[in-house]
Order: sequence, then structure tokens, then C-alpha cells
Amino acid sequence: MAPVRWEQQMRRDGKSAPSDLQLKIVLHGTRPPLWRRVVLPSDTSLGTLHDAIQIAFGWHGGHLHLFTDEFGRGYGDSARLTDIGLGFRRGVGDEDATALGDVLAEEGARLRYVYDFGDDWEHGITLEKTLPRPVGAERTVRCVGGRRADAPAEDIGGVWGLAKVLEFLDTPDGAGDGPYGELVAELRAAGYDPAAFDRDGITARLAQLTPEAVSGKAKPPAGDRAGRGDVRRLTTADSALCNCGQCRVGDPVTAGVDGPAEDVPVLRPVTLAPQEDLVAAVRGVPLFDAALRLAAWCREGRQVTASRVLRPALAREAVEELRLWKLAGDGSPYADAVARARALESLRSAKDVAVLDDPWWLAVDGGMITINGGRAWGGAATDFAGGDLMAFWTATLGDLLEEIGESGVLDGLHGELGELTAEIADGLVGLLYDAPDDAWVDVDDLRAKAREAGENGPEFDLFQALFEASFRELGEGLALLGAVKYEPGDGDDSAEEPLRTLLNTVGGQKPGGSGTSPSASNRSRDGRRGDRMRLTPLGRYGLRAYLMECGVPAPLLGEYAEADAGALLQGLLGYSPEEMRREVEGWLGHRSAADAAVGLLDACVGAGPEAAAKRAVAQLVLADLDDPRALRVLRKAADSDVDGCRQVATATLGADLEAEAPVDPARAEEAGLWLLIDGLSILAGAGESEDLTRGFLENWNTAPEALEQWVDDLWRVKHPATAQVLAEVGEGLRGVDKRLAKRMRTAANKAHSRR
Repeated sequence: MAPVRWEQQMRRDGKSAPSDLQLKIVLHGTRPPLWRRVVLPSDTSLGTLHDAIQIAFGWHGGHLHLFTDEFGRGYGDSARLTDIGLGFRRGVGDEDATALGDVLAEEGARLRYVYDFGDDWEHGITLEKTLPRPVGAERTVRCVGGRRADAPAEDIGGVWGLAKVLEFLDTPDGAGDGPYGELVAELRAAGYDPAAFDRDGITARLAQLTPEAVSGKAKPPAGDRAGRGDVRRLTTADSALCNCGQCRVGDPVTAGVDGPAEDVPVLRPVTLAPQEDLVAAVRGVPLFDAALRLAAWCREGRQVTASRVLRPALAREAVEELRLWKLAGDGSPYADAVARARALESLRSAKDVAVLDDPWWLAVDGGMITINGGRAWGGAATDFAGGDLMAFWTATLGDLLEEIGESGVLDGLHGELGELTAEIADGLVGLLYDAPDDAWVDVDDLRAKAREAGENGPEFDLFQALFEASFRELGEGLALLGAVKYEPGDGDDSAEEPLRTLLNTVGGQKPGGSGTSPSASNRSRDGRRGDRMRLTPLGRYGLRAYLMECGVPAPLLGEYAEADAGALLQGLLGYSPEEMRREVEGWLGHRSAADAAVGLLDACVGAGPEAAAKRAVAQLVLADLDDPRALRVLRKAADSDVDGCRQVATATLGADLEAEAPVDPARAEEAGLWLLIDGLSILAGAGESEDLTRGFLENWNTAPEALEQWVDDLWRVKHPATAQVLAEVGEGLRGVDKRLAKRMRTAANKAHSRR
């Protein structure tokens, strides 16, 4: 059972929950990603959100726009959209009469916003957080984060045209007399910086908005809005739109497109290195070190070209004086002194030297170097304090991961292939974070696990080629920032031939026409070590910050030290035994044994699988409390009439065979059976038979042999979930132990009869 959020409870109680919604809005197709994070009242309208997007991205408001929710329903200025064929058979909802919180009902919910149906500026909107707002607090719209400057103009051909404009801005002769020539000249004259993000300026403009409250009574254009991931019943209008011929009025359907919020992964708790060690690690990253040294080198001002890069003579000087050529690989001409001198002599633009260009733009985008009056001005390396440097490094890593998530990890792949590489990279990031400290994520191991799972055949070989190429690109990109230690495999081109075959196949050519077949390439890799990478302490810090920003819970060991017992028990559910031990030790160190016992027992009260899970963890924690004052608390709770609290206390005392005042065996047995039903209710809450069976087999406390002794008496247990649990577990055990499953179902029937 999912926890009831505070605002949901207030709605159930008939009260108004004053809250603000934190939204992340990404302009799709931009690279690097252009996005904004804004906060608005939950009861303001979608029309206000439209106004906020216009301000936050620098749009002028002269074109039509449309919101589309996860259910395919449209919202906008219905009067202006009436005569346009948008594909909504039931019309477009009125954005000014629709409350934002009704459309974005739960964290993780999404909206699509398109501005200008010609250029199609598409924005993805995600509800990241619901923030409580104190009663009486001012209702405001504000910007709290973002990346990149406002879009410089409209009517330029969408994101493709924007990319061309930005490319011309970095070109010395600009766009010339081409279609973008005048715009590029104007932007250059105005000093437009595409990397500059003015949060304060955006917030100042947003402050002029009046986020008036709407009643939220307006009906959406496609039937009742169920919560994201909830179940609703088909209406007459739904059935009329059905093409399959199978849907009937009243049939249950899943309302959410992407599934319930419970799909968010549970990551293992981690520890982070001390701040001073992390700052030192950033300064030790060659790319960042070069950027810091470039900033110091520009302290007195260095002349730049119209493209905002160093003049060629200064570029040569910087490469030699700062020894930037050390950033080059062994195969680069800059690694050899003679070849380097020859390459620098023929240099025509600083942009042609990667060893200078990469740290240069890193320093400029990060504010280490500012360009003004035709000169670049920097500061000493020591001017960048630890916190600021860490924030900049984390933002740089976040930008890289954002870019990968938007466009994939391999250049030149678009559409479904690009999306696939983005999914591969996302999965690898999760594997890196979840791997134990100093553990390698090895492409050979991943390949072997896939083979063990039965994956095989040409399609898998082609996917494997794409996977290995993505693995390499991600590893090299993260290593450049010091986020991973990356080691390439023995064969540098091991993934290239199969990937070429994949691309040829997608392009219509038959596999193996001019290159090595995937299977042959696999055989050629026998005996070779594949690529591998592992997360560095700096990478773990940055990756955790990115995951938290994306709304993925990423706990820290020790973060519950001062939390209440309920939060502790909830947090420990995904911990390993060793992680649990360390977390509990820290928690107990901040309170007396008696206070700890009181808090833990109070947290044992409640119904449903979540409360049962907390009780299971509480027993483990209480078992280690042998302080006399804690034992007195347990004995008092064991004599109470509070379900959950009484059983946990009794079972804990009954497990202490050396106790001075042992618990009556009959009471201990009664409590144990109650908790057995309680534990089974956690598995029954899994809902799907397959999940229930797997959980049953993995949980030692409810393994078949543990039930054999008690199954015929469980129907007598006075637990509110006894009948339901016995029925569901009996059904789930059909594939594990048919005889035991039958006995469980018989016990369930008896429990139903008793009720």
C-alpha cells in the first residue's frame, strides 16, 4: 500500500492543502539541454503555466500553443483552437479553467507543451516535487534553476534552426548573407551568450504574473481524471473511441501511462567522501585543472576573436606555456614535441585545438572566464572556493547526463536508435551507482549474464554491438570529468564492426555484406578482456546529486541518525544487513535506549503492508536493545491492547531465552502467529502471483517449511488481514507446493466463515 501523502489526506478530509508544485521544463531537441525549473501554486491554472513558460524561455506569445497530458487529452486556448484539426475528438480543455494540480496530480506526472505549430517548440514538463506552502504565504511564480540562455528568436525553424544560429555565432564570419545572417549579427552585437542563465532576471519577470486560483471544477475533455497509475472505469465516451471492439463500459483500465510512482528504483545507501577530498579530486581532474589554470592565465585579460576564443598567437602560447598538450592522447600530434610545433605553427583558429577548446569553453561556461570588450578575464585558481567548484563540477556532470538522456550517447544516431542508446546509458548509470564501492562494472560480466539468461541470436548480437559502443562512449565521457575510472579492453575496435553491421542493417543492407558478422566478431573477442569502469568517490557524489535532482531517492548512510523511528524503519526497508546495522548504530547513538524503544514501538501501529514491513524491521532493531530501561518499555507495551505494538513487544521479549522475567509461552506463540500473518501480508501486497511466489521463496520467515507446523491453525489468528492473506498466499503457492497451497486455501475459507 502506497503511503498517503499529506496533501491527499487533506483532500480526503475536505480541507484545502496549500501547496506549490516544482516543475522541470525541458525544451526538447536542444543540445546542450535548455531547461528551466519553476515553482507555481498547485491551484493556479494551466494558463498561468503557459504564461510562465513564455517568460522563462523568452518566447513572445505570438503563436498558438497546446498542452497534452499523459492520457492524450489536450488543453489550451479553446477559443483559438476550435477550427484547427488537432486530433482531439472530444475537444480541447480550457487551460484557464483547469487547475495545474488536477493535471499534474502526483510527483513524476508529465505534460507536453508545444508552442508554434510551425516551428514546433516542444517542451517536456515533469512534476518533481509537491512543496507545502504555509497558510497565508504569498502566492508567487518563481524560477529556481535552469541551464542556458533564453531562445534568441522565434520563427527560425525550431530546434534545428536554433542549432544553426548557435553554430553561426561560433563561426568567425557568421551566417554571412544567409537566412540567419541578420539575426546572428544582431545577437553578436548585443553580446548574446547562449551559455548564460539569468535566474534572477527570469524570477523578476515571473513576479509580474498573478497566479489566480481556479476552482478545479472544470471537467477534463476525456472523462474523469484518475490519479497517475490508478485504475478508473471506462466511460461511454471511452468505448465509443475504442478500435479493438473489446472494450465495454465499466471495464477497469490503468489510468497512468508510465505506471505508478512506486516504479522509482530503490538504490542502496552510500557514504560520501569528505568535502575537502572531493574538492581536491575536482582540482585533480586534468580537464578542470586546465580550465582553472586558463582562468588564472587570463587574469590580466587576453584578446579574443569575434568567436570568443583566443587569438591564434595567444592560443599557441597557452598550449605551450600551460602545457595543455598533456590533455592529448598518445596518438595526437600534440603529444610529440616536433609534431606539436608544426601543428601550432599552422594554427588558424583556437577552435581547431581540442586540448585548448575543451578547457576553454568549460571555463567560460562555468564563469571562471568572462568575456567583455574583446578580452577574456579570469581569476586565480584559488578564487574558486570549494563549494562553488563542487557546484560547478556537479552541474557539468548533470549537463552531460541530461544531454545523454535527451539525445543518446552515440553521435549520429537518431530516432529509436538514439533512444535505445539513451536507455542503455541510463541503465549503466544505475549499475555504476548501485555497485559496491571500488567494484568494476565489466562489459564481459554483463555479456555473460545476458547469455545465461538465454539471450542469443542475430538480434541480440546486433544489440550487443550497440551496447558495447555505448558502454565505451559513456565510460570515456565520464572519465573525462573524473567521475569514473575507465579501462578500455584489449581490442580497441572490438565493438566497431558489429555496430557497423547494425547500422548497415538499419539502412537496408544485409548483415555481413562488407564487414564482419556479429557472430564472427564475438568469436574474435574470445580471450580478450572487454571494457570496464568503476565509479570514483567524486563520481558517486555527482551522480547522487543528479539522481536526487531527477527525483530518485538516493539515501546516505547515517542520514537517519536524527530522524524519528517511523522514518528510520521506512528507510531501512531496502538496506542490506550490514548497512542496516551501521545505520541503526548511528541512530541509537543519538538517543537513550528507552526513548529508542518507545519510538520504535509507536511506529509499529498501523494497518497495511507498509506498516507490516515497518514492524518486521522494528523486531530486528529491538532485538539488540538489552538495556534494562528499554526492557521495561517492552514489558509495558506487551501488556497494552494496541495491536502491532503489543505483538512486536511480546515477540521480542519471548525471543530472549535468558530473560529474568520470561514471557508466557502461550502469549509469545500467539504474538508470533499474528506477526507471521503480518509478514505474509507484505508478500500478499505484491499483488502479482509471480512476485508473491518469488518473495515467498526468498523470505526465510515465511518459507514453506516454516508454515507446515502452523498452517492449519492460522485461520484462528485475530489479524485484520488473516482471511485475505491466507487466500492470496494459497493462490501464490500453487507453483511452489500444491499440497501446502491447498491447506492455505482451506484455512482461508475457515477464516472467511468465522468473519
